[in-house]
Amino acid sequence: MDMELNGDQQMLVDAVRTLGAKWRDMPMGHERDYSHFAADLQDALDVHGFMRVGVDWGMLEAALVVLEISQLPVVTSAGASALVAPALLGGTLDDPIALLSGDLGKAQRLLPVARHGLAERKGQAVLLDLSGMVVEPVESIFAYPYGRFVTVPDMSVARPVGDAARLRQWHRVAIAVECAGAAKAAITLTVQHVKDRMVFGRPVGSFQAVQHRLAQCHQIACAMRMLALYAAWSGEAVAADIAATYAQDHVGKLAFDLHQFNGGMGVTAEHKLHFFTYRLRALQAELGGADAAAGAVYDALWDRAA
Repeated sequence: MDMELNGDQQMLVDAVRTLGAKWRDMPMGHERDYSHFAADLQDALDVHGFMRVGVDWGMLEAALVVLEISQLPVVTSAGASALVAPALLGGTLDDPIALLSGDLGKAQRLLPVARHGLAERKGQAVLLDLSGMVVEPVESIFAYPYGRFVTVPDMSVARPVGDAARLRQWHRVAIAVECAGAAKAAITLTVQHVKDRMVFGRPVGSFQAVQHRLAQCHQIACAMRMLALYAAWSGEAVAADIAATYAQDHVGKLAFDLHQFNGGMGVTAEHKLHFFTYRLRALQAELGGADAAAGAVYDALWDRAA
């Protein structure tokens, strides 16, 4: 089953696609980078009000914005800026925003470019102003900029902004939405490749085994999308946990199949596939990965049954 967008939602998606068209390819000089944070795209999204969609329209519409942006090879903090901040704060923050989790002494996604950080402390969600904090970049093949604090910040001075469970819920929604977008983009690239690539005088995509496995990948990406959008629309914590569980649990199959179908080209930095599959790998482990998300589902449903 799939759902059609209404007229306003379709216009919103079309507007995001039009804005993002400039970034469909990596900027010149960055084609072989492992990741590229597009500060100009982040600014454009702010200027045109797309990061406020969750406040002005609704969280489903915000998820649609993030879903489209996640299909670009460049990265922004759209998940944190358009989904997590509005859901947690009822407004927006100066972005980029880093969603900090686990040991703050370790590498954190988007930390080198972030102005604010959202983290958990003693059952509360807290806001960190990152200006003046020294962050060293961490070299990584994953398709996001990573960095670590030179000195771990004193979290006791961070400003409480809500409940930690709500931060975790919307962080998982953002993970699921970004996984869905990256999966769709990776599959689109791969489908075009197997149409064009010839072996034994016929396209790779003409082989039934390839078609079946790509159909499975497409089904996974569609399920990721539907679960993520439902989690954003419903606002239910358990729906967010289910969406993240499914997305993070299926990253391995997507990465294996899509790289295999792209052949040797698929494991080179010259090909765009790695911008999406390694983004999926980064998101796969966030917030404890599928095991932690599935555990949260179990806890929620067990308590509900009791």
